[in-house]
Amino acid sequence: MATETSADSALAELQSRLKDLELSKAHGDVSDILHNERAEMLISLRKIMVAMKSEAGSDGASSKEVEALRAENEELKKVNAKQGYRIQHLVHNLREAIDGKQ
Repeated sequence: MATETSADSALAELQSRLKDLELSKAHGDVSDILHNERAEMLISLRKIMVAMKSEAGSDGASSKEVEALRAENEELKKVNAKQGYRIQHLVHNLREAIDGKQ
């Protein structure tokens, strides 16, 4: 009886080890699949990033162009302010002239 118990426990231990080995092999297969999926995703993300950079480079303005546009914008603001002042001055004089005639 003692030999049967030790044989049963040895058999149970062997079955347990076999299950563990099968699980580790299945885990290894899943790990390989996940690794391949991640590699494919990284490749596609890199392609997207390169495409976005090339689009931004072709459509985006360089820093020199941006500075030139800002300088032009400042000049136009000054011109607009001068014209606004002149218009106010002309409107004021026109109102005085109209009020003076009446």
